Amino acid sequence: MRKFLRTLAFAAAGLLASSLPAPAAKMGEMCAGIAGIQCDKGLWCDPELGKCKGADVAGTCISVPTICTKEYMPVCGCDGKTYGNDCERRAAKVAKQSDGACPGYK
Repeated sequence: MRKFLRTLAFAAAGLLASSLPAPAAKMGEMCAGIAGIQCDKGLWCDPELGKCKGADVAGTCISVPTICTKEYMPVCGCDGKTYGNDCERRAAKVAKQSDGACPGYK
């Protein structure tokens, strides 16, 4: 009986711990992924390059730019849109599919 109660207590503790929210990731730390780690307030989880779909895609917490230069170094977003540079893509909070313009972009 004692062993059963101890097992039950450990199981209950595990359920309680799994229901608590995970601590938020800081700037530059890994986010999302299979653990679903959220970024700290004011940060955005920028997925790995070319990882446009998938529930377990990991990324890195970054600050979202509010001002970008007009330097033209195009990148293709996972939304199929070509952004003038990577800063503009990050400001739009869109994952990067690839460097360069999206296919079919003129």
